[in-house]
Amino acid sequence: MKLYDSFRSALQSLVVNKLRSALTMLGVIIGVAAVIAMVSVGNGASASVQATILNLGSNLVTVQPQFGNDQGLKGAGAQAQNLTLDDMRSIQNQLGDGIAAAEAEQGTGRWQVTAAGQNWNTQVTGVTEDYPIVRDWKLDSGEFFTTSDLNVNAQVAILGTTTAQNLFGDADAVGQTIQLRQVFGGDRGGGRARILNFRVVGVLTTKGSTFGFSRDDQIVVPLTTAQHVLTGRLNIVNSIVIKATSSDTMDATTSDVNNILLQRHNISDPASADFTVTNQNDTLAALSSVTGTFTLLLGAIGGISLLVGGIGIMNIMLVSVNERTREIGIRKAVGARRGDILTQFLIEAVALTGLGGVLGILLGWAITEVVHRIPQAASLPLLITSGTVIIAVGVSVAIGVVFGLYPAMRAARLHPIEALRYE
Repeated sequence: MKLYDSFRSALQSLVVNKLRSALTMLGVIIGVAAVIAMVSVGNGASASVQATILNLGSNLVTVQPQFGNDQGLKGAGAQAQNLTLDDMRSIQNQLGDGIAAAEAEQGTGRWQVTAAGQNWNTQVTGVTEDYPIVRDWKLDSGEFFTTSDLNVNAQVAILGTTTAQNLFGDADAVGQTIQLRQVFGGDRGGGRARILNFRVVGVLTTKGSTFGFSRDDQIVVPLTTAQHVLTGRLNIVNSIVIKATSSDTMDATTSDVNNILLQRHNISDPASADFTVTNQNDTLAALSSVTGTFTLLLGAIGGISLLVGGIGIMNIMLVSVNERTREIGIRKAVGARRGDILTQFLIEAVALTGLGGVLGILLGWAITEVVHRIPQAASLPLLITSGTVIIAVGVSVAIGVVFGLYPAMRAARLHPIEALRYE
């Protein structure tokens, strides 16, 4: 029997029993759809996390103060305050063209901001002049402050888009004056307020949120101004961020920065460093590992549905073999070989799972589209990749082969005389 004849005979058998074939495929359809939908959630979450990390800037090497030791317990002491603006300048000077840029930051806390009869409460951060380069963050209007502004502790500010919108609405914020206000000793009775005027010189483009925190709701000021005017913590910075020239040079840059700071801080044992140096590749790898495990778990849950569908395929194929025992006997009596019978029943099983896999893909895609249209779940990341589709269909066909093999072998092993006598 030719392969074409086996294929045609198998399809005819499926068409004759339409309802049974449809119900048998249903398990595979639901299983494939579950795999597609669940893995798309995992892929979407992974892509969202990576986009969030890269939204902070690309090829970043970050230096932060290390927590000290307390009675032999590492990381239990207070956070070191040994990172300085001079450290950042030294890294810039020593690495030169080996890095794209570097900047330092100091948080000053939240301030009440008033302007044009409006008020808003937001985070104020002191940064250096290369902040836009390091963070891959352009300005929507105006200009970023310069090294000269840092040298004279200029009281100038750059606003995030949300902050600018809340203070000035649709009006141009550049050139306007804002007041930063903090109250000491309590707002009620006897409180002493600090009111500082800053001139707005630029507005950043929209960046969105990072891990739930809006990056557009903030004000950045020159680092030296933050140190001398806002916090009083002179020459101290909370972090130093270096932008490597490429992803391939990040490990070398990390090592160079670590060596420079060990030398500057007179530390001979790297294990006793009062700072930590991390690069973005390590962060992405760690998060990718977590989201990859999450995706694998979701895929395994969907795979259980496919396994149940495979058991249903085997059950129906065994029933089909029993029902068609006399047919098998007649085929063998007229010259059909074991391989012909085996091929026919395998084709039936693979056809059921293959068609079920295709319909499952369509159902899985439909589920993701419906979820995207639900307002409460519109932000849920869903990403269907070609790899997911190929794997889902491949697994469904493999299940057809695996679970259809035993019934097919059972049919192929039937003795022609016994099959003809079967009632």
